Amino acid sequence: MAPVSQWEPPAAKAAASLAESTAAAPKTLLTVGERSNWTETGRYADSVAYARALEKASPWVKTISFGKSPQGRDIIATIVSKDRAFTPDAARKTGKLIVLLESCIHPGEVDGKEAGEMLLRDVAVTKKYAAWLDHVILINIPIFNVDGHEIWSGYNRINQQGPNAMGFRATAQRLNLNRDFLKADAPEMKAWLRFFNAWLPDFFIDNHVTDGADFQYDITIDTPMNQDIWANLAQWTRERYLPALNDAMTTDGHVMGPYGGFRQRGRPESGFETLGVTPRFSNGYLAAQNRPSLLVETHSLKTFKTRSWGHYNIMKRSIEILIRDPKTLQAAVREADRAVAALAGSAVSVHLDGKSSNETKPFTFRALKAVARPSELNGATVLAYQKETLDIPTTIYDRMTTTLAATVPKGYYVPAEWIEILERLELHGVKTERTTKEIQGEFATYRLKEPKWSATPFEGRLAVDFKVVPVKEKRTIPAGSVYVPMNQRAARVALNLLEPAAPDSLVRWGFLNSIFEQKEYFSDYVFEPIAQEMARRHPQLKAEFDAKLKADAKFAANPRARLQWWYERSPYLEPDKDAYPIVRVD
Repeated sequence: MAPVSQWEPPAAKAAASLAESTAAAPKTLLTVGERSNWTETGRYADSVAYARALEKASPWVKTISFGKSPQGRDIIATIVSKDRAFTPDAARKTGKLIVLLESCIHPGEVDGKEAGEMLLRDVAVTKKYAAWLDHVILINIPIFNVDGHEIWSGYNRINQQGPNAMGFRATAQRLNLNRDFLKADAPEMKAWLRFFNAWLPDFFIDNHVTDGADFQYDITIDTPMNQDIWANLAQWTRERYLPALNDAMTTDGHVMGPYGGFRQRGRPESGFETLGVTPRFSNGYLAAQNRPSLLVETHSLKTFKTRSWGHYNIMKRSIEILIRDPKTLQAAVREADRAVAALAGSAVSVHLDGKSSNETKPFTFRALKAVARPSELNGATVLAYQKETLDIPTTIYDRMTTTLAATVPKGYYVPAEWIEILERLELHGVKTERTTKEIQGEFATYRLKEPKWSATPFEGRLAVDFKVVPVKEKRTIPAGSVYVPMNQRAARVALNLLEPAAPDSLVRWGFLNSIFEQKEYFSDYVFEPIAQEMARRHPQLKAEFDAKLKADAKFAANPRARLQWWYERSPYLEPDKDAYPIVRVD
């Protein structure tokens, strides 16, 4: 069992919001966490039964299955609507905010599941927060990774204090769903994407539990608020949402801080740095979809009850903030959708990747004193955290510098044979059209040179890196290919999928590895005379070859590599090797 944190917020002992919720609830609608005095959490069947019980207890509640896991479990979502608007179309007709809550994408991190079930009960059954439903429709996914949730053990999270047993981080196929939002390999993620793009919620909260150093914070957060999300949504987040959330959580007795780490590990004086993320992660994906979101990370060494208290309060407070002025958020989301759609064919460069800028502001890191103790086992020292609090004045880097950007073309052509690419576009809600005739022309596209694959698999794939060389080439687009018009709200998602340099592009994830393979080969005795003739006819090529011989001893000593060099510059090399098959219409 993990050690308990040396310090918790004083208000955590009472955890008033949880205690009030439990006291007001029917005994038949207590969660497993509540019934066990926060020593146990429910299994998958408990969450399904709880959702069905809420449905029976309130006409405002509907639980649906939006997909099946590989092991055949339903992935459920509970919808709470005073108008009984239980479909996307019906929900949109109400004009109300749609807020999606999610837990157990990593099933050992169960606290948001318990808190979410309690919160829905307090909205729809005890009706403490029933007035919210005049402004909002709530959707709760209690367990996203349903198969991983049932890989059940008391040893799944060594760094976590309670409950006594819990699920496993990855799916039954050993995939981490919070690395899968863009590549969408997991059946669970495919189902989630269809569900998300049908409902298109206005705001999303993803509940997690982090580990690492012990500190005062019982809850840390991350939310896109830089170039990774459209500018008006970044402004709404910084000016309207975060200040109100910080004030409310402080009032509740929480110590809340940003999710991140020191620029130089173990050196607070180097400054604290928030972590910009790409669309493989939930908050990065929501940003690409023009939707603000909140990543919640309670801390694993705080008790199960304290963590659940944090999740309950941050979801409650977030919803209260959202419904103060729901029209402003809705208008900002719709404006971002329109602005992104208007980028097609423009000269505006759109952010694809970034890093923390050097812009700073003062920041106090709420630490705990730690003592380094010698260890015979590791031959060095191990930190032992103390109860003494330590507030460290430093700086925070929470602004971003764009390191990679691309203009948005009018559209892309994707040849029909790249079936997995087309399937991903559909999953992400990207609108496409089929061509009915062959199209010939000169297009902007890329040659991808010097591919290098990762030495070990990551999330089931061998990712590939390469040099991106922009080119203009004559291409023939066969009839039946797919055109991706970029004058659509999901254009930033398409850009991240289809621009090869993007950090989570499909080609980087290995969806097009075959373009790097040479399929025809030469015999030395056949090609050597051809290479000799090429050298005689093209003195510039011969000069390049001689220069490489002088500069690269390994190359010079490899007869096959020397002839391969000439082969790659001959008309015999397949013309589509290293050629990115997707073209831009600029």
